Amino acid sequence: MPAEKLPKDPEFGFENWDDPEGAVEWDRMANYLTELKNTGALGEHHSVDSFNQNTAAVPVSDEVISKWKDLSQKVSAERQSHGENLVWVIVDGFLLYWDERIASTLDVKAFIRVPEDVAKARREARSYYTPEGDTWRDPPQYWEKIVWPAYLKAHKHIFKEGDVVSGAPKGKDLIFFESSEVEMKDMVDAVMEKVLEVSS
Repeated sequence: MPAEKLPKDPEFGFENWDDPEGAVEWDRMANYLTELKNTGALGEHHSVDSFNQNTAAVPVSDEVISKWKDLSQKVSAERQSHGENLVWVIVDGFLLYWDERIASTLDVKAFIRVPEDVAKARREARSYYTPEGDTWRDPPQYWEKIVWPAYLKAHKHIFKEGDVVSGAPKGKDLIFFESSEVEMKDMVDAVMEKVLEVSS
């Protein structure tokens, strides 16, 4: 969302980049994903990965990556032998399940719950470029006033009794991980097993 369209905090005056209602152009995203799912064609897409100044390697071994790459290629080849072109798309985002139109287009859904202190430390270590070419670092009070309340607001509907911090997820279609209890390798294994199950 362009900065000029974002709401401003009335007390501190900074733009609110994180409130789920306005942080993403939901109509545009929903239309794009629906078209993508119907056609299998990526169309015009602009990645924002280059805006992130703090990227870190994901701690997954080459062996794990090779295993899932090989298995994915086998599933893809099997589908191609039946005249089907299989297209996998990873949709990632901290507000991903806010809009039901988005969630309903996803064949596999996963959620990693991170304790607030860990999430805050990661967020405060982050800086990134805005679409306008500026560098954004969260100003003082941004976590307390904006980020954490927005996170709770965006996810309370997917947890029992709205308890985002410690509640169990609703439904059975969400692969759920407690980050403090599960290694990244096991998360990758669980998600990829499901991806290949629904792709076969």
